[in-house]
Amino acid sequence: MKKICLTVVAASAMLFSAQNLSAQVAVEEQVAVEATVSQDSEYTQIEITDLPAEVQQALERDYEGAVITEAYVKEVEGAKEFKLVVKTAKGEEKELHADAEGNWIDQDQE
Repeated sequence: MKKICLTVVAASAMLFSAQNLSAQVAVEEQVAVEATVSQDSEYTQIEITDLPAEVQQALERDYEGAVITEAYVKEVEGAKEFKLVVKTAKGEEKELHADAEGNWIDQDQE
């Protein structure tokens, strides 16, 4: 009878420790996903009027008729990078990235 009780206790202990281990793995995966999301959300929304004139001029020059609907900024290696959400003259919504001098940044190369 002792052996049966010990076997049940040992089996229960193994079951609970296996569930605890899988819970820890799930929490670690969730933390990794949250870290990835927070990297993309480093942008801070700003007023469109706070954009450098060079960025606004580049938009007028290269995307004639486009209107900025949202503007964001973040620091990248000591330089400012701007993310613009614009509505093109054709009515399409587009996301553009530029540096403070009005040079467009190709997001596919990052």
